[in-house]
Amino acid sequence: MPKIFKTVLFVTTLYSMKSNAQTTLPITNAKLKVHPLMTDSWSGNPLLKGRYVNLEFQTPPRGFGDVMKWKRMKNPYEAEKKIDQFKLPISDNLTDLKSDSTNGIFWLGHATFIIRMNGVQIITDPVFGKATVVKRMSDLPLPIQEIPPSKVLLMSHDHRDHCDKKSLQLLQKKSTELRYFSGLNMEELLNGLLKKGTVGQTAGWFQEYEVDSSLGFKLWFLPTRHWAKRGLYDTNKRLWGSFIIQFNSGLTIYFGGDSGYGNHYKKIATLFPNIDYAILGIGAYEPEWFMEENHASPEKAYQAFIDLNATYFIPMHYGTFDLSDEPIGHPEKVLKQIKQREQNTGIIIPVLGSNLLQKTQ
Repeated sequence: MPKIFKTVLFVTTLYSMKSNAQTTLPITNAKLKVHPLMTDSWSGNPLLKGRYVNLEFQTPPRGFGDVMKWKRMKNPYEAEKKIDQFKLPISDNLTDLKSDSTNGIFWLGHATFIIRMNGVQIITDPVFGKATVVKRMSDLPLPIQEIPPSKVLLMSHDHRDHCDKKSLQLLQKKSTELRYFSGLNMEELLNGLLKKGTVGQTAGWFQEYEVDSSLGFKLWFLPTRHWAKRGLYDTNKRLWGSFIIQFNSGLTIYFGGDSGYGNHYKKIATLFPNIDYAILGIGAYEPEWFMEENHASPEKAYQAFIDLNATYFIPMHYGTFDLSDEPIGHPEKVLKQIKQREQNTGIIIPVLGSNLLQKTQ
């Protein structure tokens, strides 16, 4: 069994472990407003036995028997993975990425994006090297020291392939004015990983953050179908989610974090009917019977894009870390087939470091 498979198996096994410890978690940030279309129907994040749960599919996590079933199954992609030579390409034009005054959306790999508008730079889920013990399979388009400093950090959840101590420390060597936005109960973790005194806010689902007007955008925290864990006994004690970034110019970007497919995409579309870009994960989905609760296949990610009624679809969460059965380049291959089948020009196949903001924006 490959080492990476053992790593994923170990993490998944830990996820299935249950603790009897009961804690009182916040279900909302009382200082923040709920989206006006949700004020009558939303009282805060649901809890099950003192832990956060998904908006939909509030079932117990898969148990040890499911883990062992996966372990015993033959990987249908095993032969393909052994000869797989896929490597995410890097753009040969990184001028826009290097310029702190150029608007753009830039993929650095996995779930790490630079989003820059009017001189304000946002970074999502920064991981610049390996994810704890998981080897990185793609290069950064630029050394992080050559990328302009970020003012805003969006952290979707606490998993180590999204929330990495070394990367955050490296980020703050240059981004001295960094402030973070994340989900409920993430404060202690992020305050411990970031420099002392770093300013941040946490929100429940459907809540709008208080963002300084000088930054030029509004920001909401929204549901995903996922989970949270960093240690042995902290399963679902920190809230996971996604973000809507709505710039003063009218440009709206959805950053989807990690998520399985669910009805939350249609709900988000009713609240934000003019999404320009949907950034959605398409990898780490096989075997689908086991992974679909946490990650979407390319087909289901495409359906999420349709549900969101977005103009453009930027895929992520593939090609960087080997986290599941499929080869790391397989999700892109499938998405290209979908693009051809559907004749949908809104699907963008990203190149690391290239400016993904379309010329019409």
